[in-house]
Amino acid sequence: MRKLALLLASLFIVTSGCVISPRRTVSGSGGGGSNSEFSLSANPTSQVITAGGSATFAISVSAVNGFTGTVSLNASSSNTNITASFDNTTITGGSGSATLTVSTAATATSGNVIITVTASDTTNNISQNVSVNASIQGAASTASSMNAIEMVASQTGCVSTPPTSNGQRVSFPTSPATTGFTATFSATPSSSSMDAALGFFAPASSQQPNLSSLINFSPAGVIQVRNGDSFTSSTVQYVAGETLQFRLVENLPATTYSLFVTPPGDAEIPLAMNLQVPSDQRGATTLGGWGQLVSAPNGATLSVCNFSLQ
Repeated sequence: MRKLALLLASLFIVTSGCVISPRRTVSGSGGGGSNSEFSLSANPTSQVITAGGSATFAISVSAVNGFTGTVSLNASSSNTNITASFDNTTITGGSGSATLTVSTAATATSGNVIITVTASDTTNNISQNVSVNASIQGAASTASSMNAIEMVASQTGCVSTPPTSNGQRVSFPTSPATTGFTATFSATPSSSSMDAALGFFAPASSQQPNLSSLINFSPAGVIQVRNGDSFTSSTVQYVAGETLQFRLVENLPATTYSLFVTPPGDAEIPLAMNLQVPSDQRGATTLGGWGQLVSAPNGATLSVCNFSLQ
């Protein structure tokens, strides 16, 4: 009799068109329904920042189960020497991305700082968190005691930049001499079809907020150099994951620069000799920082390490 009752109950469920299964729901309504939500991610998750400089992180929201709601972004840190801000604090339509800029005070001390990013959909009472790490390195001091005019600044560690709409700026711990400077650094692209530029920013007090780029990793897989206001292709190719060593000599009064590169396992070769700097950099008697801008492809990064200036 019991088996018959169970059989009749099963037939009733099937003929009524019902299926009973576990299901996770989220309180609230709208934005894709009560079973909709989103995921949150950051790229990269950790960067080295020299005190007084900044770094950017790409924060992405991805729809899950047809989510189409609106997500608000917020970033927080317990360290008072850290300022975190977004270029866009609201993502609509269920998915999208924003650039998180983490800036450090010049007085910041060395150490790791965690920045927590919170994405919230208040309509559906949904929130997600992701953390990024800023490895702060104290500003280097002047290291030339024999010649007070010559200033040397070394920044150990790496700055990795994902695709973003704004150039990432890293301030110099000290200002370069007005007669010019020599910069050395290494660069490692994560893709062999990058669209990424390296260059310099004018002092923070100037009216030039944009990156004055001199080196470009082109989508064609070759390095391009700036001559005046246009880029020309060199014969040097780059490969994903391989590190190139650069030496850049700039003559500020003459508004010219020369660039040299050392490919892996090879000797140093010239990329540019006495080329004109971009017009937006001419007339500058000093520079306020170096920077990079990665435009493509999605998911790629350009890592610049051990920047030294003298």
